[in-house]
Amino acid sequence: MTTRLPDSSDLLDLGRQAHLIELFPMAAYAVRAPDGVIAWFNSRATELWGRVPVVGDTDERFCGAYKLYQANGTPMAHCDTPVAIALTTGNSVREQEVVIEKPDGSRVVVSVHIDPIRDSDGTIVGAVNFFHDIGERKQAERAAGLLTAIVGFADDAIVSKNLDGVITSWNKGAERLFGYTAEEAIGQNITLIIPRDRRHEEATIFQRLRRGERVQHFDTVRVRKDGTMLDISLTISPVKDSAGRIVGASKVARDITQQKQTERSKRESEERFRAIVETTPECVKLVAPDGTLLHMNSAGLTMVGADCADVVIGRSVYDLIAPKDKGKFRAFNERICHGEKGSLEFDIVGLRGDHLHMETHATPLLNPDGTVVQLAVTRDITNRKQAEEAIKEKELSARLLKLQDEERRRIARELHDGVGQLLAAVSMNASRLDREKANLSPDAARCAEENSKLIEQVSADIRTMSYLFHPPLLDEMGLHSALKWYIDGFAERSKIAANLELPRDWERLPQDYELCLFRIAQECLTNIHRHSGSLTAQVRLLRSPEEVRLEVSDEGKGLNQETQAKISSGETAGVGLRGMRERVRLLGGSLEIRSNGHGTTVIATVPCQGAARTVVSSFSDDGHEI
Repeated sequence: MTTRLPDSSDLLDLGRQAHLIELFPMAAYAVRAPDGVIAWFNSRATELWGRVPVVGDTDERFCGAYKLYQANGTPMAHCDTPVAIALTTGNSVREQEVVIEKPDGSRVVVSVHIDPIRDSDGTIVGAVNFFHDIGERKQAERAAGLLTAIVGFADDAIVSKNLDGVITSWNKGAERLFGYTAEEAIGQNITLIIPRDRRHEEATIFQRLRRGERVQHFDTVRVRKDGTMLDISLTISPVKDSAGRIVGASKVARDITQQKQTERSKRESEERFRAIVETTPECVKLVAPDGTLLHMNSAGLTMVGADCADVVIGRSVYDLIAPKDKGKFRAFNERICHGEKGSLEFDIVGLRGDHLHMETHATPLLNPDGTVVQLAVTRDITNRKQAEEAIKEKELSARLLKLQDEERRRIARELHDGVGQLLAAVSMNASRLDREKANLSPDAARCAEENSKLIEQVSADIRTMSYLFHPPLLDEMGLHSALKWYIDGFAERSKIAANLELPRDWERLPQDYELCLFRIAQECLTNIHRHSGSLTAQVRLLRSPEEVRLEVSDEGKGLNQETQAKISSGETAGVGLRGMRERVRLLGGSLEIRSNGHGTTVIATVPCQGAARTVVSSFSDDGHEI
């Protein structure tokens, strides 16, 4: 059986069979030559034209109802239209893009396929035009081109794979990130870049993809071609075919190695800081502007007597501040939280009632949320303050003793130079009266003689008082001479048998040492005379390369144990004993009192450093050199 091809009359007369024209899968119409009258058209053509042509319209007149443009947007004259070209040249037009502007102003892009119709003699009798809307295809092509450009030039690695894990696409970003070219990677399994200890992740990812899930920001590790490891963040989406079946996956990989290193460094830095904070012996705390305690390290918790952080964290730090210092600490905290730096000393009352003196150094700390809190390092300086007070007390005692010695020296000088000279003048006048007593009455002569004796006694007493206040021998001859003179005078005045023992070749000591030991011996002998009831007193000086030792003992009634205990503990002590202790303490020495109920011994020991090497002779009680 033979099928006859339609001739020109068949194509032009096809319009009489409208149902056949509607069966065409695309827009179509035919025109006759040479007048261009439209012979037939289907409904798909009217949809693209935007109007229905009138019977008998020519293609030229009908085309005037809408506008044609070339693909580049240039307006197209009728003589340049593909139909006109086909009718005049007899050439077919294949897949030419034409833009139709409908009467309503909307535009559609079509692809035309035009063939001239010839009769049996080859004469052009018409043309048939098949055209279809390619707007969606053009948009898809543009979108695909844009997507290809984005994928190609993206900094991130974009990789596609099928359900078997075989790589199907590999962009430039993947080449830069993993070191493999597209030719090397495509066709290989995705395990090419997955470390062995991470391959189990693929099974989990595929399970989620088969459920249609999208995996976002999955942080993992991948391996480069050169073997180095990369920290990456993956976003994985399922790839579906036109039927909606999942046929693969698309991965976007971003290098987060630097970010991870930064995070690790930050974490390590935070851990180091936390370790430093926790191991420091000082209190480290954070305080909010309203006084809420936000953080306190272990050392701080110990200082305030807290067994755990929950006891104080989240509560007001002002509750720990001593009442007298709450106001200034509150003002200090507010200044710090307003951006200042500062230091403060204050007292706290711990949870167990302990009173501590604290020193804090604080600076404002900006939180990520923009709030400012106080970051402070605080130390317990209670012992330091006590030591400072002790030093101040020591310095005050030293100044008082120095003033006392200077005043004694001044009084001694005044007695010697002032009162002594007056007494000398009175004594001279008395002597003149004594020479003239033959001319005096018996009563006057007797009074003059008594005055002379009284003046001599007063002079002696004044001289003795002056020497007791500050013996010149102490400065001129040293401790050994001053002690011998004083003990001799003491024995004569008190009628107590006092004895001095000095080692042979006694060496001079610094002036403050000699004055200290002299005053202690002087005070001890005065106490023996006043309180002991002893008939004897013994003063002994001993010296070694390390120290000088002064012992003053008696054979009196002594001290009971209760009194000794009170004296040792400092509960009771007279002014004289406190003065002795202070003098010895200022030189770094010690004072000890021993008593057995039948006598008392006072032992003063001072370190012997920096003493001069002046050698003097030593004397026994009878004045002979020993």
